[in-house]
Amino acid sequence: MPEAAEHRNKIYELGSRSEPIRPRFGKEKSTAARAQPSAWEEDLMNCTMNNLARSASSLLLATAISLATTAIAHADVTLTAMFPFTKVDPDYARLQETYERFHAANPDITINFDYLDHDAYHNKMQALAISGNLPDILTLWPGKRTGYLTGRGYAKDLRDLIKRDGVDKLLRPVSTQAQAATGEVYEIGVPFVNFTNVVYVNRKLLNEVKLDYPKTLGEMIGQSKAIRAAGYRPAVFGDQSSWVLQSCLLSVMVGRMGTPEWFANVLKGADGAAFTDAPFVGALKKIREMVDAGFIDPSEPSTTREQALSAFVSGRSVYFIGGIWEVVNLTSALPPEMKADVEIRSLPEIEGAALANSDSSSGQPSTGFGMSAKLDDEKSEAAWKWIKFNLDPSNKDIDVKYGMLPIYAQDVGVGDMLSDPLAKKSYAFSSSIVHVLPVLDDRLDAEGVMQVVNAGLQELVLGSVTPEELAAKYEAWVAANDSNRKTK
Repeated sequence: MPEAAEHRNKIYELGSRSEPIRPRFGKEKSTAARAQPSAWEEDLMNCTMNNLARSASSLLLATAISLATTAIAHADVTLTAMFPFTKVDPDYARLQETYERFHAANPDITINFDYLDHDAYHNKMQALAISGNLPDILTLWPGKRTGYLTGRGYAKDLRDLIKRDGVDKLLRPVSTQAQAATGEVYEIGVPFVNFTNVVYVNRKLLNEVKLDYPKTLGEMIGQSKAIRAAGYRPAVFGDQSSWVLQSCLLSVMVGRMGTPEWFANVLKGADGAAFTDAPFVGALKKIREMVDAGFIDPSEPSTTREQALSAFVSGRSVYFIGGIWEVVNLTSALPPEMKADVEIRSLPEIEGAALANSDSSSGQPSTGFGMSAKLDDEKSEAAWKWIKFNLDPSNKDIDVKYGMLPIYAQDVGVGDMLSDPLAKKSYAFSSSIVHVLPVLDDRLDAEGVMQVVNAGLQELVLGSVTPEELAAKYEAWVAANDSNRKTK
């Protein structure tokens, strides 16, 4: 069964991901989410000369921070690469266009590509690693999904190259954050974050019931009575696949209620930290409070994502809580006149949380490229040029064309390339998030999250388990089985 984190990952390209990304991110990604949004292609055609000038300045910015490789290969180099998609996938067209531009700029570097579907890719890569025949360029996940490579010495640590060429100055910190306990960075992708907690708001319905978007979670929960009295459902999630409440609600709540230090400790079981502590139990209690107040409907465990989307689009629910990938589905499903009424927000402040502000969301950086640890200096430099080329702001037109809205440390004009209302709101939301919080099913072993947390959240909604009981059950599983605890 695909992991939810993976589902999210696949699901977003401004929303592409269809397995449970988890959605990885890996659960059930929708076909619509993988489709290439034509509205954005129109955006590109409508770019003004000013936008082109912004693109040129972006290239100057990249050059200023040494995006060009310091050491350049002087002889022709041929690299091998393998990708977790096939030629019918939209990612294939984007890759071909990117490589065509890269090879024109670097005619001395040739990359031979191979393609496999998602599951076959992971099986083949594990076999190639064991036999010592990995390709030169690796497609890697920043979380645990490709730990069979990054955790066993098969992938090169990129930190020295990142520092040497100032790539960290181009990107936001989340793009180069540690991907291992000892600080290694094994991959960098196009700089967007697959945010898993996004609140889509029907502003017209809020106005109708004479409410405004709440400042605190308590205020949001308190709106339930008035919303239901008006004949609407306060919020929809679509948790039938049993990963949405964990990925799109619990993760951001745990991230805000605990400190980063607590989360790092609870992963390893260090300093006495456990999932029976206040941040995890408190987040579960908040979810139960949302159920008791009528904000979360008891039918959520049997509501599909498609039903949740339909309830929101048809004006039967005030809020739709999901991931950033839902923008693609909403873009195609909403009538043009309704797009203006939809707002994209972060979860309101949680009273008493360690992270008080609402400028945070749970999320995972995109999958990206790394390289085999066995490469010699010449091939390593050539592979690094390919990796950096995919980060170069001057190539943002390709990213936007295929639905990816990259976020850099500085404004490089991506927003100016957009005219679709939801695309602009999505980009504004992503740009506004200061703190990217961990997603549970990305940082902890999938088996425990799926079997204990995801299933337990449905039981919590139905009232068959208490927050304390669920927390104790999960801590027991993690202590006995999770790989994070085994490496502490």
